This record gives sequence, structure tokens and C-alpha cells, in this order.
Amino acid sequence: MKRSFYMIIFLILTLICIEPMKVMATEGYSGYEGGISSGEVAGKTTYEYQEVNFLSGQPVVLKGSLTIKKALKGNAVSSTYTYDLASIDKSSNLKRTLIYNTLISKKDNGQSVEETSLNSKPVETIKIGNNNYTLTSYDFSRTNLTDMKPAVNYYAGNISGRKIYSIGSSSSGSASQSSGTITLDITGKFYGYDQYWGTTEVEELNYIVQSEKKNGAKVEKWGGSADVTYSTSTTKQIRYVENKPNEISFGGGYVQTQSNSSILEYTSNLPAFDPSNAPSDNMVTSKDSLKIETFPVQTRLKVPNISQLKGHWAENDVRMLYSLEVLTDNDSSFNPDQYMTRAEFAKAIILAGKEVPQDSALISKTTTSASTKKTQTVPTFNDVTQDNLYYNQIESAFKRGFLNGKGESNFNPNDYLTLAEAITVFIRGLGLEDMAPESGAVTTFKDNDSIPGYAKNAVSVAQQIGLVKGDDKGNLNPNAKLTNAKAAALLNRFIVYMRDGIRKDYRDKYLGF
Repeated sequence: MKRSFYMIIFLILTLICIEPMKVMATEGYSGYEGGISSGEVAGKTTYEYQEVNFLSGQPVVLKGSLTIKKALKGNAVSSTYTYDLASIDKSSNLKRTLIYNTLISKKDNGQSVEETSLNSKPVETIKIGNNNYTLTSYDFSRTNLTDMKPAVNYYAGNISGRKIYSIGSSSSGSASQSSGTITLDITGKFYGYDQYWGTTEVEELNYIVQSEKKNGAKVEKWGGSADVTYSTSTTKQIRYVENKPNEISFGGGYVQTQSNSSILEYTSNLPAFDPSNAPSDNMVTSKDSLKIETFPVQTRLKVPNISQLKGHWAENDVRMLYSLEVLTDNDSSFNPDQYMTRAEFAKAIILAGKEVPQDSALISKTTTSASTKKTQTVPTFNDVTQDNLYYNQIESAFKRGFLNGKGESNFNPNDYLTLAEAITVFIRGLGLEDMAPESGAVTTFKDNDSIPGYAKNAVSVAQQIGLVKGDDKGNLNPNAKLTNAKAAALLNRFIVYMRDGIRKDYRDKYLGF
């Protein structure tokens, strides 16, 4: 008996040891230098890239490529960023190689902290006009906290740095000569989220530029500032396409389009220069924006057979969910008026709120031995055994934090779900419970007093983000059993919010687009 116990412990420890560390497909695909890229694309390590340089005393837009290579070792990520940029007229260029080391510290509350620093001496050379700028010193610090929720990972962080360059002047036929230094102080903050249906990161950076340059016997000094705000997003948009021919087996279907979009806005306040290129006391304010959009990748989705729902108010919601394979049971027998069970909802919610994808560059190549046998797991709930049709989905929904049990170690899989219970699951999945007011959540629904106490905060947030609406009389009917039709409508709104609603909130607060 004792020997069997130790053998089980050994197997568990072995599985833990070979389990690759999960790393999210998070921030970093635009680098940390205040520019924007074309964003993550499966199988690619080189991206289109743009940034604005302020070292010359005026904004210079540089465009080119950014190559990123990453490696995961234990709880640390080593990342090499290589930039090759030039201005449109080729009068300016930039070459830069930076190697970062990121330490990941996981906390026991579902959060992780990342600390990023430079791992080796950075290399950066810039030519703008007749001036050459060579990076001689770079102090850099970046930290962020990631809060992992069932369907979304949220993160926020701060960045600071100081770059010192030597300035060399050059002209045709003469070598570059050191003639001064320029210091660039950088402070900033960033916010973002990562989930299956899309990602967004917004960053705000402030630059303070101070130049001291020798011009013959004269020393010229000037200073200025610039603010850069950028946003990068990956989205999956879905549209319905009608078929023109009449003699075809299906009338149309959904097309899913995935694309990356990056927007940058900057404002600089830098000195005016006289004809001899000497700085004056007058300051010039410049504003502009940059944008990169990737070529969209389109995927046709399956076409369900739901002719029995023609004209039903939930027809489009149901068609969308079957096309996305969130609903997977026999489509032709879907009954919109039938009540949805807790087990059926568990299956649907984990397909609507899919797990956050891992960073493709950091997925471990380690695999378990072919001889490793599937281990027997102990069911979480007494009333959901391994032979239950929904066993895996219920286990996943519980372990990811979507759904809890009822009573003592029971799930009650065949119980019908109420609207209030479903709304609580959606908001828990999004991790937005704290958006409810501290003084107590009150909705505008006429039957607000009928909302169960446990669901008041969730319903308040759901109404705020547009997930739920009242009926024709302004009532929510929170304790009504959830029909398949109502569940489909809510699940579709949940996906739409994850695709579009949350991204709009991040971008609108920071960008003028």
C-alpha cells in the first residue's frame, strides 16, 4: 500500500517537472523603444516597424524591420530585438540590437510579476543628416503585473530608461568626429489584455531630450520633450456573406478575418533652428501619427443547418455560435425554448471563453515520453463521474474559475441555470467584478430588487458593458430559467464584447482615432 502511494507521488512530481511553463502571447511585439510593428504572426520573427526619433531636434520618422528572437529557460525569457530602419528619403538610418532578460515570478493569487532588464551591452547607431549618434550608455527598467482571469489576462506596468549618445559630425570625405553628447530620459506606463478573441496594448511614453554639442569654440545646448502614445491590437472580426447563386445548398456563411493594427500618435516640443543649424529659444510643436495594418487572414466558418429557427429572434445568434463551434450538439434539433442545464452551459462557456493562447515563440518543444500512460484523475464533484458526457467540460469550467459547485462537493449538472447565475459566470470569466460601485450595485432594471444578492455586482457590470438588456417593460427577470435561445444571445454578446467592446475602451481613452 505504502509502495503504491509513493509511486503515485512520483508520477505526479514527474508530470509537474515535464509540464512546460505556460507563457502568454502578451506584450513585446512592438519592442520597448516607443515604436509600432505589424504584430505577431504565426511562424514569423521579422515584422514591419516604425518609430519617431527626436535626437536631431525635430521628429524624424524611421521605417524598416524588427526581428525578435525569444528563448525560455525556467522562469526567465531571453529576447533579442534587432532593428534596421531608415527614413523615407534614405537620408537617415538606424541600426539597433538589444538583448533583454525577463524574470517571471508567479504568485499564488493567479498573478505574475515580470521584471525586464538589459542582458548585455546594447548596440545602437543612428545617422540623421550630417550627424551620427552612437549609444554609449543605456539604463533600462521595465516591470509589469499580469492578472490571469478565466478568459482574459490583464496586465499593467511601468517603463523607465536613460540613453546617452555621443554625437559625431560627418561630411563627404571626412571621418566622424566626436562633438558632443545627447541624453534621452524615458518614462512611461502601459496597459493591455490578452485573450483568444483579440489582444490590445496601449503605451504612453514621455521623452526629455537634452543636447550639448561643440561647434568650434562654441558649445550649443538645447532641450525639448516629446510624448508618444501607441496602441497595438490583434482582432478577429466576423461578417456574414450571402451567396449570389440561387442553386446552391446553403444561402451564405460567416467569414472570420484576423488582422493586426498599430496606431501611434506623437507630440513634440523642440527648439527651432536657424539657417546655420544653431538652436534658438523659440520652441516648435509638432504633431502627427503613424499606422500599420497587416494583410488580413480570412477563414470560412462552418454553415449549420438550423432551418427550424427561420424567423426566430435568436436565429442569428444561434447560427453564429454553431459557426464558431461554441454550440456543437446536433444543430438541426436545436430547441430554442428548451432550458439549458448547468452541464450544457459549462461546455458552452469554455468554448466561448477559450484559454489565452501561449506565445508561439516560447512554446516548449519538450514532450512527454510515448510510454507515459494517461493518469487517472479524481473527479472534483461527487455527482459528476468520469463517464458523464460533460465531465471534461465541467472539470475545465471549474478549474479555470468560470463555475463553482453547489452544496457539498456537488455540481448539480442537470439543474437548469437562471439568468442571474449565467450573468455571474460571464463577469467572473472577464474578471470585471470590481467594476461595480463600492457603495452597492444598483441597476436601472425595474425589477432590480429581484436580483439575488450574490449577482447584484455582476448584473451591474453586465449592464454597464452592454452584455444584458431589459425586456420591453424594462425588467431583467433575473430568476427566470435560461432558455437555449437566451443563452445563445448572451454567449454571442460575450464574444462580441471580447472581440470589440473591451478594445474600444482601451483605445478610446488614449488615442484620437
